[in-house]
Amino acid sequence: MLYPTLNQPLMFILLLLAGLASGVIFDVLNLIIGLLGSDKYVRHFFNFLSVVLSFAILFIVNLKFNYGQYRSYVLIIFLISFCFERFLSRFLWTKLIKKCYSLLSKKKGIGSEQGENH
Repeated sequence: MLYPTLNQPLMFILLLLAGLASGVIFDVLNLIIGLLGSDKYVRHFFNFLSVVLSFAILFIVNLKFNYGQYRSYVLIIFLISFCFERFLSRFLWTKLIKKCYSLLSKKKGIGSEQGENH
């Protein structure tokens, strides 16, 4: 009984990483959906694939490091880290991309104005 108690901090970190990895999988597959088009069959297939991969990550991490003992903290930590990654990707990455795009468009606009003035 002592070993599972000592293993919980490691399990906490690994579950955080597993949740973040699952969120990244969702983001990558949503990017692929955007590139392939918005066909409903493609979207359903990739959503199903991302759910299966997320559950596989959770199952493998829990089986390998927690000996398959599902407790409430396992699901709670995984879901919190998954939601945290989705929040970060939705707000921070889109703001970062918008800033980069606006900086590049301003730079391009400034360069064309300078070319016209000379």
